[in-house]
Amino acid sequence: MWLPWGINVKHLYLAFFSIVSIALCSFTMIIYNQYRTVEELNAYTIRQYEAIRQTRLILLDLVDMETGVRGYVISADPKFLETYAKVSGQVRAELFGLRNATYNDGAFFAETNVWLDRIEDLQKLLNTQVTAVQAHGRGAVAVADLEVQRQRMDTLRELMDKSVKARLVDLEKHIKDVDSQKANFIYILIIGSILGIGIVLAGTVTIIKLESENETIEDENRKAEARFRMVMNGINDGLYELNFITETFFASKEFKAMLGYDDHELDLTPDGVIAMIHPDDVAQMLEIRRQYIMRQTPLYNNIFRMRHRDGTWRWVMSRGVGVWDKFGQIRTLIGTHTDITEQKQREEEFKQLHADMEAFTYITSHDMRSPLVNLKGFSHELSLAVDELQQILEPARGKLGDKTWERLNTVLKLDIPEALGFIGNAVDRMDTLTTAILDLSRIGKYVYREEVVSSRAILDKCLGAQSYEIAAKEVEVVIGTMPDLITDPLALEQIFSNLLDNAVKYLQPNRPGHIEISAQETARDYVFSIRDNGRGIEPEDSQKVFHIFRRARNTGDVRGLGLGMAFVKATLRKMSGAIWFESNVGVGTTFHFSLPKKISPAASNDTAETRALAS
Repeated sequence: MWLPWGINVKHLYLAFFSIVSIALCSFTMIIYNQYRTVEELNAYTIRQYEAIRQTRLILLDLVDMETGVRGYVISADPKFLETYAKVSGQVRAELFGLRNATYNDGAFFAETNVWLDRIEDLQKLLNTQVTAVQAHGRGAVAVADLEVQRQRMDTLRELMDKSVKARLVDLEKHIKDVDSQKANFIYILIIGSILGIGIVLAGTVTIIKLESENETIEDENRKAEARFRMVMNGINDGLYELNFITETFFASKEFKAMLGYDDHELDLTPDGVIAMIHPDDVAQMLEIRRQYIMRQTPLYNNIFRMRHRDGTWRWVMSRGVGVWDKFGQIRTLIGTHTDITEQKQREEEFKQLHADMEAFTYITSHDMRSPLVNLKGFSHELSLAVDELQQILEPARGKLGDKTWERLNTVLKLDIPEALGFIGNAVDRMDTLTTAILDLSRIGKYVYREEVVSSRAILDKCLGAQSYEIAAKEVEVVIGTMPDLITDPLALEQIFSNLLDNAVKYLQPNRPGHIEISAQETARDYVFSIRDNGRGIEPEDSQKVFHIFRRARNTGDVRGLGLGMAFVKATLRKMSGAIWFESNVGVGTTFHFSLPKKISPAASNDTAETRALAS
């Protein structure tokens, strides 16, 4: 059955189901909120009644205490102390019970603090009077002291009665609110029931109309399920679960098949899995796993080699998710093993190709300098020869004639020197370009020495080198919080230096310069940002920025070869980093570059020593 405008029954069913779901969810939430409101009001009412009851109970006990002591003081009859002894021991417990029950009520909790202080004062006074009568007999307590006792009791009674009256007034209001909310709850149920019946009726009619489509839909579902199973069976991933509590290891049949075994042929244990890992990779694999277990790294991604049944070594990428208990101890690690042997082989081939390209670039650039030296030298020799020729021809000027001499003079003094000048400039330009190519080729040969580096100290050093031009252009430089990280200090200095040099060079001459430098820390990287308010880069030139010898079109009045950003990108690529930018013409440009987080060699050595001592 098809509907107009290309909408079929399936689409209608999905739309109707969405509407029904939203309506039911909304109605459920309304009922739930109304129910919670009524429940909260009821609970509040019960709490208030209980607080009033406990308050009155405490007040009655206090009255009994005061009455018992007063009777004992007047008559010295020990029977009066029986009530006092019984009540005085439970008043404090009753008061603390009331405080605990009304802990979330800040105002009432403050009132009970005042009551507690006054009750303690009253008890001390009563204890003093009882002790005096016991020691000196009837008449040991003066009438004035009894009056003080009465006044304190009256004050305490007034405070507690006032609190009870306030709570009764509040209760009347809440009882009215409860009645109103109950009425609303009934109305909502009635209206919701009517709407629900209508929705169900409409849904039933629609479902009856759609039954003819059910078989087709079910068939499509069966086909989709079959395709899903085919995909799952074709994926080269093996599932595993490492249980640290029971010290067991579960591996799926795909996991075992990846290593050349059938499901029943390999019974793995945690130690057995480690025994199958290449000896050179075990230490690094365990360290990466330890860092994840100790939550020093947010993600578990481990790459190592495992022995195949045929004796070869297969590169495996292990990824997983850990489950920790409430004490922070890991319970299980669940994840997948993926065979990345072919990827690793391609990486090795790429590395070899890259090394060959670097060697080719270096040799080509180096060998090109020899003919350039010859060109420059022989151009100079030719210039000297022209001067010598002119001196030789000078005595024969009269014989040659004025016209011939003028022609020779033009050739020797203008045409040949001009041509030699063009050749010299071209040679100098070519020499500069080959030097730049050599510098770029050396990036691949540079041995990076990683250590803990203060990025702020490196940045200050680069700003010091640029201080003259910054001061001359009156540039305002704002620096945010900069992190300490593990990287090569010289490489980081060259990156900062090139980016700062560009930011200063391409500022707008008609407005004050402003440069902001900041850094952010993510789970994996440190991301540095250098923002300027300079000329900006046109979208058409965005692809040129990082290419060698390519420059944007609005930079012609600034000297440069177009090498700085190519050098920065190549350096960051070797450091496993990245660089990108955002720019608006006439507004400014922000360059971002990232460097990965790394663990210091000292920390790794400490971990290895600790593990060795523990074993």
